[in-house]
Amino acid sequence: MSQEEVKCGGYSETITMLRFPLAILVVFIHVYHPDIDVYKLHSMGFSGIAVYEYVCRFFSMVLGSSAVPIFFMISGFLLFLKVDSYSKDIYMKKLRKRWQTLAIPYFLWIVLYALEAIMSQEVGSLITHGKPWTDFIGFFRQNDCMHMFWDSRVWDERITWLGVETHKSGPFLLPFWYMRDLIVMILLSPIVYWLVKMTKIVWICFLGIIYVLDIKVSWISGTYVVASLFFSVGSYFGINKIDFTKALWKFKHAIFPLTLILVCLQTYGIDEKNILSPWLVIFQSLALIILASILCKFPKLFAFNKKLASTSFFVYSIHLFVLGYVKIIGNRLITVRDIWYFNLVNYFMTVMVIIAVCLILYWIMLKCAPDILGILVGDRKNKS
Repeated sequence: MSQEEVKCGGYSETITMLRFPLAILVVFIHVYHPDIDVYKLHSMGFSGIAVYEYVCRFFSMVLGSSAVPIFFMISGFLLFLKVDSYSKDIYMKKLRKRWQTLAIPYFLWIVLYALEAIMSQEVGSLITHGKPWTDFIGFFRQNDCMHMFWDSRVWDERITWLGVETHKSGPFLLPFWYMRDLIVMILLSPIVYWLVKMTKIVWICFLGIIYVLDIKVSWISGTYVVASLFFSVGSYFGINKIDFTKALWKFKHAIFPLTLILVCLQTYGIDEKNILSPWLVIFQSLALIILASILCKFPKLFAFNKKLASTSFFVYSIHLFVLGYVKIIGNRLITVRDIWYFNLVNYFMTVMVIIAVCLILYWIMLKCAPDILGILVGDRKNKS
């Protein structure tokens, strides 16, 4: 083993190190919704409010953009890592396990989120305004009923540089677009396996070209492009039994400088047409994986992340339930909104409080209702 290999952790330690921080990045994504256009932001120079916006953009829009792609990569890697030949029997075995770890939690969390929305919106309206109980039915109709489990939420509607109208979509519990797309990737995994085995890196390059050139179709969610590329990248490493941390470590001197340049450009908002955005996600994701492998060599930090790794899926799933209430309370407690550093403190405090509440709920359920918690998180122990 070379001296450089000693400086970074292997794939197992790196994945453990990444799980909880990636869940935190997902929270950052949903805490910040920019209400100022880039041109106006640039005209402010580096005033207080501009600093606040740039900091929020960095954590929520730039750094956060790599969270789900890395999750896809890890999922593809782990699916094929212990597989020598992806036979029909192994495929069916994988499907049965993913039914527990993916499908059941997917539907349960969406139902729970819909019920929470009904309780907070419809019941409140019924009590204060005397709305009839039939509004419960209206709630499901308004959210396209069965589409709530697939594509009732639409965002990022735009026209690509090729002139194609495109969009992204997700289920009623919006962060679960990752779960939906991952289920699709699992179902299509024999095709992914065959393509990787037959074409080697060519399949990855083909998907990479589609991704960076923003080649999409109007009738399908653009999220599938992200899912296909990063799931296939992880699958490539898993099928070929390559430790991706060691492989990426060799290119760190190219990855880190390119990532730094792209991060600066994206944070400043210079890429209005999303030309550089795919490149940022690719290089930043690789850089974060390398960074996590380096941080594995700090025992206390690794032990802390290892202890919290098991909570990552729960935090990812429940944080949107908590977010609205935390924001309401925070806005009422912080009455000074015109001072940028108060807003910045509120931004970070909101994330910290949400994470804390999610962890408290996790530990309560772990002590009081472990079986229910196991169902909600897919009882992820010993699932391969």
